[in-house]
Amino acid sequence: MKNATEPEVYGSLGIFEKSCLYCGARFRVLAIRSAESNRSRSFACPGCGKSYEMRAASEPEVHLLHGRTDGKDDRYQDTMF
Repeated sequence: MKNATEPEVYGSLGIFEKSCLYCGARFRVLAIRSAESNRSRSFACPGCGKSYEMRAASEPEVHLLHGRTDGKDDRYQDTMF
């Protein structure tokens, strides 16, 4: 397992696993990458909703691997602080 912010690329499909910095949930992100059409794309932690970004040609697909580890059930809220 790799804790990366950008995926490993297998052909044009990028696959990586990430731990949420807010709730500790572990999830897998799949995204199609293309040199011609990579744009900034958002995806959310399936445990708390915290938003992350990556470069991809299409919307990333997110699959929960392991639930939250923080013992809470709240949703992440961005603040301006």
